[in-house]
Amino acid sequence: MRKPIVTVAIAAAIGVAACSGSNSTSPEIESTKADEVAPVSEPAAPATDAAVAGEPAVDDTTTTIDPAEAQTIEQINAYIDEAAAFDQAAADAQFPEGLTFAAGGAPGYSRYVFRESSAGVVPTLVEGPLDDTVRCQSVELPCSYLELKELHESGAGIPLELEMSADELATLVGQLDELSAFAEEHRDINVACANGFVSDRIQTANMGTHLYKGEFIANGFDPGEPEILLYALADNTVPDGAVGQCRDGAWRGEPMQLIGTSFIIPPQVIGNEHPETFAGPLDNWHIHYNLCRGASEGRDSFLPLSECQAAGGRFSASLGWMIHAWVDPQHDNQLGVFSMWNPTVAPISDPNAIFETREVRGSDFPDGAEQSLITDFDYTGELSVSVGQSLFFNNVDAVPHTVSAGTFDTPMFDQFDSGLLDPGTNFELSFDEAGVYSLFCTLHPDMQATVTVK
Repeated sequence: MRKPIVTVAIAAAIGVAACSGSNSTSPEIESTKADEVAPVSEPAAPATDAAVAGEPAVDDTTTTIDPAEAQTIEQINAYIDEAAAFDQAAADAQFPEGLTFAAGGAPGYSRYVFRESSAGVVPTLVEGPLDDTVRCQSVELPCSYLELKELHESGAGIPLELEMSADELATLVGQLDELSAFAEEHRDINVACANGFVSDRIQTANMGTHLYKGEFIANGFDPGEPEILLYALADNTVPDGAVGQCRDGAWRGEPMQLIGTSFIIPPQVIGNEHPETFAGPLDNWHIHYNLCRGASEGRDSFLPLSECQAAGGRFSASLGWMIHAWVDPQHDNQLGVFSMWNPTVAPISDPNAIFETREVRGSDFPDGAEQSLITDFDYTGELSVSVGQSLFFNNVDAVPHTVSAGTFDTPMFDQFDSGLLDPGTNFELSFDEAGVYSLFCTLHPDMQATVTVK
């Protein structure tokens, strides 16, 4: 979910401005949208001393500003001005003008994913919409289909992290029940073949193979009529080549098991606001770019058009917006009903370990370098390096951030400062001395982290 850029009115010095949620006494923090941000004010004039006895008090209108403090205020104002010019509404369906792509991201965990190819760095995935979405992938939260259903039926309080009302939860569970019933009717893959679904022959790890019914796409969104059914080999193995296909209304290939469903809606449907699809904010949709589908090999890849065609693949510059919905009770997904990946699907995995297998690294990362993804307004990853070891920060959020030394209370721009990082851009950082170093985002005060240097 998008967080606002914070505007801070400083009454005495920037050091007294507190981060969101602080219990210390501080000036009021006003949340605003990016195009409404106002610059940080200069410190107010100090109060005058008591009047000399027998003489009237004279107001001192002179303001004394410490040069370092003034430079800090100027720097923050500059970042706020840059961020205000960022076209956030266009960030979902297209990329900000002038963006220099840098390899990085993690499908299913970050809003943007960029990969390197022989043609350079290309975008391969974008999540959307920009506003009002919650990536519910924590195993501690009731995010799976069966957990959401139980939560609704129990009448218990809804965790604040889900950002849903009871009415939204009731509607969502009803939609998922309808979808689960459709999936159950197609548990036998032969039924899907007989009803016109066609296999893409590609079984992706922790995702399965997609059986499409293209005519459903023209019908618009219907929770009881998914455009895609997901299957996987019944023996819980990952194939080393293409899987079977539907012929003459029947399945020709190894035995398959139903694992879930998926939807497609046209690219123009999702913009800045949440689409009229599933109730609530949990459905994070995604759109693929520069995808080369290799049905004969049984796997997808990301290749330039000419190389994809030479390899016999089917190139897709952009599919529609897609989402997985894991409503098969036998494959209830602890990463969430709408997660991209399902740890119960081959190769069966620890839900907390899947991210490590999805992180994208480019050749511009030297051997031994570490990477932190800036995602969901947080600096993620193991922020621990050795002296001289590179640490790359890759912004895969939909809005700009910074990686700046110090804290919002005590910034130290002279130590290091990334400047404004647009989505998809990297910042390399290394340290000459061991220690623990603080960093923060100048635009979002609650974004803070420390780097341990050994």
